[in-house]
Order: sequence, then C-alpha cells, then structure tokens
Amino acid sequence: MKVFRILLHIILIFSYKGYAQGSKWKKLVDTLTYETQTGLPIAASKIYFSESRFTISGYGESNFIRYLGEKNTLSDDLELYMTNMQRFVTYAAYKPKKWFVLYIELFAEYMNDGVNEKHFEFQPEFFIDFLFSEKFNLRVGTHQVQIGFINNNDEPILFYSVNRPEVERIIIPSTWIDLGIMTYGKINKNLKWSASLYQGLDPTDLRGATWIRRGRANPVRFNFEGFTANSSLKYNGFKNTELVLNGLYSMIGHQNISSSTYLLSSYARREYKNWTFMALGAVGSTDNTAGLFEITRQASMDNQGQVLGKNVYGYYTEIGYDIWPILNGGSKSSKNVRKFLLKGNEVKLPLFIRYERLNTHNKIDESLMNKPVFKSDLTAITIGANFNPRRNIVIKSNYQFRNNKAPLADGTFEGNRFEFGLGFIF
Repeated sequence: MKVFRILLHIILIFSYKGYAQGSKWKKLVDTLTYETQTGLPIAASKIYFSESRFTISGYGESNFIRYLGEKNTLSDDLELYMTNMQRFVTYAAYKPKKWFVLYIELFAEYMNDGVNEKHFEFQPEFFIDFLFSEKFNLRVGTHQVQIGFINNNDEPILFYSVNRPEVERIIIPSTWIDLGIMTYGKINKNLKWSASLYQGLDPTDLRGATWIRRGRANPVRFNFEGFTANSSLKYNGFKNTELVLNGLYSMIGHQNISSSTYLLSSYARREYKNWTFMALGAVGSTDNTAGLFEITRQASMDNQGQVLGKNVYGYYTEIGYDIWPILNGGSKSSKNVRKFLLKGNEVKLPLFIRYERLNTHNKIDESLMNKPVFKSDLTAITIGANFNPRRNIVIKSNYQFRNNKAPLADGTFEGNRFEFGLGFIF
C-alpha cells in the first residue's frame, strides 16, 4: 500500500503540474486520448493515437479484500482468494514508422493471503504490430486473447468492481495474454474484426473449480502440443453502444492425450446520460475430460485428478448510475474545488449493482461421477460505488453477496466479501 500511495501521489502531482503550467509534464503524463486500438485498453493504446515516436504509459492498482465467513481456496489460485494485491504495469512503445510499432509491457504484481501465502510476479511481455491498413493489420508476440470484456479492458478505470467479475475470472480466463499471431482490422467504420492463433493451453495444472483458467499459465512458456484459435467481431453502429461476439477453439495436447475446448462469449454495453448498462454471457464445452483427469492425476503430488465440466456457462448483468451531478446541484462541473484534487467535468461518483451466475460443471462425464468433484456453482450479487476525481483515477468499494452451492472441502460454504481498491492509468 505504501508503494502504491507514492505512485499515486506522483501521478497526481504530474497531472496537476501539467494542467497548472501547461508544461512538459502534461505532454508526458496527460496525453491519453481515451481511444482504444483493437485488443488493447486505453493506456496500452496510447502509441497508436500519439504523434510521438516513443510513449510510456501504464496503470497501477491496489486492492484489499475482507472475507466475512469461510474462504474458498479450492482453486489453488491465489488471485481468487487473496487478502490484498498491488499491481503496476508499464507500457513502452516505439513507432519508428507509422506502419510499425514495437511494444513492451512490464508487469509487476504482489499478492498475499494474510500470513498463509504470498506471491510476487514480474513478467515482461512484447509484440510487434504491422499497421498495413484499416482493413488488415498483423500483430506478433504476446498479447491479449480476444474473449469476453475484461481481457481487453483490464485497466482499473474500465470496470466498476474492485476485482474482475467472477464470470470473467472463472469461466472466461482473464486476464489472458499468450504467445501468438493476430490479424485484425475494420470491415467498415462500425465493424471491427480479429482472428488469432496462439500456442496451446497447459493441461497439467487445471482445476475443476476454475475450468481452463490455469491452462493459460505463463505466456513466455512454449507449448506447441496444442493450439488456440480465436476470433472476434465488434459493432459500434449504435450511439454509445458496443455489441461484441467472440469465441475460441483450443486443442489441448499432452503426450498421447488430446482434448478440444470451445468457448463462446458475447456482450452488450451501453452508456446513456448518467447510466451504464452491461450484459455478458458465455458458454463452453470440453471433450475427453476423462483424459484431462488422467493428465492432472499424473501431474499432481497426491495422485488426485481433477474432474472438469463437459459443459460450463456464466453470465452477468450490471447497471451503474452516476450520482455526482445530483450531489453537485445538477452540474457536472467542479469549478469551486481545487484542481489538484478534482478536475472539472471529469468527476464521477457512479453507484452500481451486478448480478452473476456461473456453473463450471453443468454437465459431467458419466465415467467420472464417482470421483471427487471440486466445482463452482456460484450466484453473486455485487453492490458498490466508484469515485473518479479525474478520468484516469478511481477509488472503489463494494460488497459481494456470494452463494456457492458447491461446499468447501470441510463441508462448509464460503461467505461474503467486502472489497476496497485504488487505481489509475497514465
């Protein structure tokens, strides 16, 4: 938290100096256009909408989670049951020619679960972009898979809750960055497309309660026993509205065992005056789960395999409403408040509510019915608020009511959560 506060203070000072003095700080820090390149969130897209040959951008976030009741650790994935987390990401991009971009991302993250577990990760990621035309471009390296909403909108100002939606952590494995080749472009001014091919998932560490999430593993690994094909369509023909359809097919291979996975996702997102509306759904299937059970059994320390669901699903709906104009006397402006703290009409105070439903084992292979099954059969309702003193800074808080029908290992059920977080982009 101390490191994060220092970083946040630096960003605030830079932003303040830029607006107050019109100096080089404004050029360095506050040149975000809030436009997005295909497959990238706002800060990561900075180079594509800048006249500079070289840009630095990124984001930071710090989250705290208070568990009110039992904690679910069946996933063996610390990110799903951590107590607090600090994350800082820097993007450095070089554009020597208008058609050529060299891109590096440095990702640093620290998580812990009280005194029980802790994890630090530092990971470089990279890609090269060839910008041939509006209709066709080529990206090679480690980059985001085009599935769901969060995978391409993972910066903290782009989603309401402190942590990512559960559907987009468990059913859709976000954030998913992998090694591959991506082609993308525009069919017309309102319709974007992409088609990608990535290396295969790693099946040795899969967990029934999180489906294929752990298969995405480290993007710097090299696994060509299988492959993942991915495609996406995005339509922006309606004002302030996104309609997106994306899907993937993954051939998982390991020694003499193979399995196929399909995942289809779609979402609609709309902004209307002070309202935002979001709805997302995902369905998936995996064949030869008996073979995956054998792979995970051989790879485990206790000779216990994982039963994955043959069919899975997840969906959520979300509504947000910005109450700041009401509190500010009907005006979006904040001229009477020091600019160091608040910036004019960028101030927002949205309240939100989200309903989620997911099931990692909607259908199970009959041959595995007698095996221990660790699953997520979750209904979650999240209520919370965001405060944006500036467009690029957010303070978040939310309470999550959780009803997981699947019991924990000791027969009890997990409890609710209170979450608090801070985030910024630059």
